Amino acid sequence: MNFFLPLKIITYLIIFLSFICNSYAEVKPNLLRTVSLTNIVKSPSDVRFNPAGTRIFFSDFRSGANVLIQFDVDTPFNISTIDFNSRVELATNGGGIDNITDPQGFEFNNDGTKVFAINDGGGFNAHLLSTPYDFSNATMVADDGFHFKTDPDPVINNNRAVKFNLDGTKMFLIDAISTSSRVIEFNLSTPYDTSTVTQGNSFNISENDTTLQDLSFDDDGTRMYLIETAKTPATHFIYVYKLSSGFDITTATFAGKVEQVFEDVGSDGTNGTPLGMGFSEDGMKFYQVTYHSGTEGNRDRVHEYDLVCPYGIVLCENETATSTSASVNIAKNVIYQNSNTIFKRFDWLRRNEEKRNLNSHDIKLDINNPILASFKHKLENSLKHNLENSLNNNQYIHASLKDKNPFKNMRNWSHWSHGDISFGRVGEKGFIKPTDIRTRGIMFGADKLIDNKIFGLAFRYGNDDVKIDTGLGSKLDAHAYTLNMYASLPLDGKSNLNTLIGASFLSIDQLIKNTVTGDRYGRQIFTSMIYENENEYTRHNLTPFGKFEIGITQLSEYTDFGTSATNSVDVHERLTFKTSNASGGFKFDDTLYLDNKTLNRNGFVEYIIDLTPDIDHFYKNHIDNTTVRNTLKKHSLHNIRGNIGFEYVEMNGYTFAINYERFQSLSDSAYSDSLLFKLGKKEVNNANLDVIYDPINNNKTEISYLKNFGNFNLKLNSNYSLFSKIPDYGANLKISGTF
Repeated sequence: MNFFLPLKIITYLIIFLSFICNSYAEVKPNLLRTVSLTNIVKSPSDVRFNPAGTRIFFSDFRSGANVLIQFDVDTPFNISTIDFNSRVELATNGGGIDNITDPQGFEFNNDGTKVFAINDGGGFNAHLLSTPYDFSNATMVADDGFHFKTDPDPVINNNRAVKFNLDGTKMFLIDAISTSSRVIEFNLSTPYDTSTVTQGNSFNISENDTTLQDLSFDDDGTRMYLIETAKTPATHFIYVYKLSSGFDITTATFAGKVEQVFEDVGSDGTNGTPLGMGFSEDGMKFYQVTYHSGTEGNRDRVHEYDLVCPYGIVLCENETATSTSASVNIAKNVIYQNSNTIFKRFDWLRRNEEKRNLNSHDIKLDINNPILASFKHKLENSLKHNLENSLNNNQYIHASLKDKNPFKNMRNWSHWSHGDISFGRVGEKGFIKPTDIRTRGIMFGADKLIDNKIFGLAFRYGNDDVKIDTGLGSKLDAHAYTLNMYASLPLDGKSNLNTLIGASFLSIDQLIKNTVTGDRYGRQIFTSMIYENENEYTRHNLTPFGKFEIGITQLSEYTDFGTSATNSVDVHERLTFKTSNASGGFKFDDTLYLDNKTLNRNGFVEYIIDLTPDIDHFYKNHIDNTTVRNTLKKHSLHNIRGNIGFEYVEMNGYTFAINYERFQSLSDSAYSDSLLFKLGKKEVNNANLDVIYDPINNNKTEISYLKNFGNFNLKLNSNYSLFSKIPDYGANLKISGTF
C-alpha cells in the first residue's frame, strides 16, 4: 500500500481549489501611464479609439462646451503620443428633441460613419461622418423619433452610456440609479437606425452600491463590463459578468469585480471621479477617464492599462471563437487542397490522352470476325482520323490513333506526385481575430484509363500552420491525412464529369508561445464534382465548368488548459459541421508541340459562393462552469479564385508543372496565395497498332498489332476485306521471346 497516495491527493486538491478560488483576484489591469487633460478636455466622461488606434475621442461633460472631441495619436493606442494640436470638435447641441447638452456616453457604428451621443437627461442624437472616424464633416441625422427618458420606456431616469452589438441590431443603455441600476436592451429592426427601436430585455444589477457610469462588452459579447462612479472619495469597482450567449443580457451571471486603481492621489486624498472606459481593438489595453468635481482638484485625466490577456479584467479566457473558426477553415482547406490537386490531375490526363478528330466524319465498323472484334474501337478511331486523307491518296496510308505522331503506347497504370505551398490571411470579421495561414502538402496517386474512363486513388499529407493575432502568441498546428478515390467519366460529346470521394483524419494542436495548451482530433468525409465541356471555343481551348463541393467534419471535444497568464481552463464540446460551396468559371490551356516534348500553358478563373451555414460551438470555463455558445458566421459569401501556370511533358512520360493561384474574398479582406508543384510519370506498356488501308483495292485492309510483355512479344497479323458482306480474311498469331 502506498501511504503517500492520500497525502498526494489532498495536496493536489488544495492546489486545485486554491487555483479556482484565486483566479478572479489575480486578473487585474496594470496601470501603464496617465495623461492629464486639464484645460484640454475639462470634464472627460467617455473615451474611444478608432480601430487603428491612430485617433482618440472624448466627450466633454459639464464644461458647457457640449462637444465630442477628437485628437490624432502618433503611436497607435499610446496615450502619451496624443497630438493635442490636432483637436477637432463635433457640437452635440443641435436643438429640439436632439439637443444634447453635457454629453456623457457616445458610440460609433461598425464602420465609423455614424456616431451616437447621449446624456443623463435621456437626450440622444446621431451624426453621419463623411469620412469614417473623422468629425471634420459631420451631419446631424434627422430626428430619431423619441426621447429615452419618456419613450419607449418612461422610467429611464439617468442614462449615461450607449453600446451596440456587432451588427447594430441591438442597443444597450444604463438606467443609472444608485443601488438599483439596470442594463436595458433595445431591438433595432434596421441596424444602427434608432428610429426603428423597440424595447427588449433588461437586467437588474444588484452587486454595486453606487451609481453605474458606463458599460462595455468584449469582442464576442460573452463578457459585460460595468464601471461605477461617485462624487465623493470612495473605493470604486469594475464589475464583470459572463453571458452564456453573446449580447444576450438575460444569460448574464456575476463573475467578479476589481478595484479601480489610479496614480497620483491628490493632497485631499482623492484621485478623480471615474467615468467612461474603452478597450483597444485587440482587447489587450484598457482605457479610463476621470474628472474633477468639487474639492477633488484638477483630475481630468485619461489612464492606459495593460491587460495580461484580451479583455482580461477579473478573469481571463482562452481564445475560443477565433481558434474554432480557424479549425473550421483548416477542415475546409483540407477538402479544397485534395479536390483541387486531383482535378488538376484530370486536366493533365485529358491533355495527354490520345487525341481524335470526331468532328469531320462518323464511321461505324461492323466486324463479325471474333478475333478482330476486339480491335473495333481502335480501328474506328484510327479510320475516323485518316479517312479524309485516304480518300484522296491511292498510296497505302499508315494510320494512327494520334493526331500528330504514330500511336505507339497505351496507358496502363500511371503514378504521380504533387506538392503544394500556400499562404494567406483571413481578415478580422466581427469578433474573429485575423489569422495568418501557411499550408504545405504532398500527394501521391495512381490511376488507370479504362474505356476512356479514368479511375484512381490518391493519398495526401498536409500541414496547416495558423497564427492567431491575439497578442498572446496563439497558433494552431494541424496535420491531415486523406485518402481519395476519384473518377472521370466522359459524357455526351466532349463533356466530362469529374468526381471524387475523400476521407480525412485530422490532428490539431493549439499552442500559446510554442507551448501546447490543448489538442483536438477530427475526421471528415467529403465529395466534390465538376462538370466541364471540352469543346474548343477558341484556339486557347476555353473550357466552361461548374463545380459543387460538400463535406462533413467532426472535431472531438478537448480541454484548453491555457497558460499561467490566462489562468483559465476551457472545455470544448464535440463539434460537427457541414461545409459546402458552389462555383463556376472556365479553364484555358494552350499547348506548344516541340521535339519529343510538349509545353502547355494553362489556368482557370472561378467564382465561388460559400454555402457553409452558421456554426454554433459550445464551451465551458472551469471558473464559472457556465456553458457558452458562440456562433461562427460566414467569413466570405462571395469569392474569386484565379490560377495560371505551365506544364512540361517529355515523350517518355515524365511531366513537371508549376502553378500560381490566388484566392480573394469579395466580401472582406481574406485571401490566400498558393504555389503548386507537380511531378508525374506516365507508365506505359509497349503496344503498336498499325493499319494499312487501300480504298481502291476492294477496300483491303492489313492490320498488324504488336505488344510487348517483358521478354515476350505478341504479334497478330490479319488481312481483311473491310466492306464485304461476306468478309474474306486471314489471321495469324505469333509469340516470340528474347532471353
